[in-house]
Amino acid sequence: MSAIKRTMVLLVELAAEALLLGCLLGVLVSNKIGLRYGVVGSVLAVPVVLFLHGYYLTRSFFGVVWRSQTLWAYPATAAALFAAHMYFAFVRLKPDMSPFARAIELPFLAGGAGIVFACAIAGNWLLRRWTQVGGSPRLSR
Repeated sequence: MSAIKRTMVLLVELAAEALLLGCLLGVLVSNKIGLRYGVVGSVLAVPVVLFLHGYYLTRSFFGVVWRSQTLWAYPATAAALFAAHMYFAFVRLKPDMSPFARAIELPFLAGGAGIVFACAIAGNWLLRRWTQVGGSPRLSR
């Protein structure tokens, strides 16, 4: 599998993750600021926080350099990386967090790990289909 294909699939995975994680956080905070403002603000904020904490760097390493032949190894690693980076971010923010923010920490970590796992599974599937076909990713036969 070429590194270019892996990189392209990783970028699609990360874009889908950023959108879905932002939506998840937006829904979790929507009762305080409204659904629209919560989702829009979170879709913009979550990728910035993940970038500042090095998630995209470590995820890119595992997404492009190391891909296991086992179907669940890479998605499980990606979900663990997300959980570790976000937990570290929450620990650093803990003194400044309100009780409401502390209450959404665990649902965001669990839901976010599930989203990352699902996006990585989908990325693995897309990459395997793309490399089996040998050209463009034809998704239906």
